[in-house]
Amino acid sequence: MKQERRKAARRRTSYYVPLVEVDTGIILGHLIDITGKGMMIDSKKEVPAGRAIRVRLDTTSDVADVSYIEFVARSKWCRNDPIEPYLYNVGFEITESSPHVAGILQRIADRYGS
Repeated sequence: MKQERRKAARRRTSYYVPLVEVDTGIILGHLIDITGKGMMIDSKKEVPAGRAIRVRLDTTSDVADVSYIEFVARSKWCRNDPIEPYLYNVGFEITESSPHVAGILQRIADRYGS
């Protein structure tokens, strides 16, 4: 049995927004769950573990004073979605963000997570 290494419990989110790769402008996937330190997305393409990506996440005025945030996330794992096998579930660790961005990510988790 796999041991859970995550320090903060993941929270499923109703904040279903695209996660966009900054360098290409391509949608990497859509947010499924989030913590202040990481997230899981569903993606139409496989994202190799260990890949660091600068990403953009659109925000709303109830969680942020800006229309989007950017940060670096590193993929930790990628596997086929058990329900929709044409999608991939990808786990990311947030590796580079400002304190301001970290606060917004935490507010998204607190407000939209369940």
